[in-house]
Amino acid sequence: MSGQNAYGSHPEYLPDFVNDPRDDDGRQVVTLDLAENRELAAASLSKFPAATGDVIDFESTSYEDRLWWDDEEHWTRMAAELLSSYVQRGERVAIIWGNYVMPAVTMPADVAVRHARDILDAGPHFWIHPLGGSVLIECLMDGQVTVARIPSE
Repeated sequence: MSGQNAYGSHPEYLPDFVNDPRDDDGRQVVTLDLAENRELAAASLSKFPAATGDVIDFESTSYEDRLWWDDEEHWTRMAAELLSSYVQRGERVAIIWGNYVMPAVTMPADVAVRHARDILDAGPHFWIHPLGGSVLIECLMDGQVTVARIPSE
């Protein structure tokens, strides 16, 4: 893989608040290096069967809920609802992008909720994984959102 297409080679594609050192929310974001990304993927994405491309094959595995957002406002409300329990507990979430050149990041759940639209705009195909939990939320660019429990093995 060339350096230009290597993991995390384009952090400038991340939402603007992440790369703004003056932004209070952005300063709470941690960018994962390749080893940390691999560890996160092994504990979450890699436990699911893959479909064509880089989506999870939910036809061959179970999931808890499937939702659809119609526009950015709807996504913003949906993200707030999906992450509300993690916000209440003050937990962090990881955002793993469908685009490998954007490094995965972690942030407090309330920051993810406040910036749900920015996250969607940066890469409409991504996964949200509440750290320390067993849930994975897949968001696809066609508006499909799938909530699933991460298989134990």
